[in-house]
Amino acid sequence: MPRKLKKKLEVESFVRSQEGQELATLCLDCGYKLAESPRDLTRDQILFLIAALAFRAEQLAQAKLSTQGITRINISEGGEE
Repeated sequence: MPRKLKKKLEVESFVRSQEGQELATLCLDCGYKLAESPRDLTRDQILFLIAALAFRAEQLAQAKLSTQGITRINISEGGEE
């Protein structure tokens, strides 16, 4: 598996974990800063923040569909989602 793909899957897995959700809430909702300045963010921190925003958008979209009475079933291979 290419290194970049492996890193992306690790970050996405962390974002979906309890610890990842807690850190995402602190950063996105409470203003917690991972660095003093955006230019001081590491690549992993940037990937985490992007993945957290994407996961949040996915959750909002699914919530909107469910309020409209639409059920979406996601199927993934190898236990990864």
